[in-house]
Amino acid sequence: KSYVILSGLGGFGVELADWLIPRGARNLLLISRTGIRNGYQRSRVELWKSYGVNIQITACADVSDPKDCAVILKSAAGLGPVDAIFNLAVVLRDSIYKNQTAETFEESFKPKARATKMLDELSRKICPDFRHFVVFLSVSCGRGNAGQTN
Repeated sequence: KSYVILSGLGGFGVELADWLIPRGARNLLLISRTGIRNGYQRSRVELWKSYGVNIQITACADVSDPKDCAVILKSAAGLGPVDAIFNLAVVLRDSIYKNQTAETFEESFKPKARATKMLDELSRKICPDFRHFVVFLSVSCGRGNAGQTN
């Protein structure tokens, strides 16, 4: 089975992969804006590979774009049947409401809302048998955080 993790190497993506692998994940497609950025991420990927896990890392893809999203899902399906999709992506553009612009709102809206919409629409066609679609939110969403108006 294959698992798609959006924001795969930043934030909690590494920890999610660490949780999935002992539970049987053998094909992971990690989507990250920047790819591997530090030694910790590199060491985790090497460890997972030593377990026999097939790790594919895609950097610079825009999952909110239908073409990029389709390529990502087809790549995941090529690894094996897609069992789960996880969206942990986030772009923070914190500012009080009067300082927000349409551009800063759009920048933070794309990786979560638009990407989730694209993943939902296209995964129904490209990987119709997956069982889990999980979208992670920031802990501050439920409690509020100064400046997170977008």
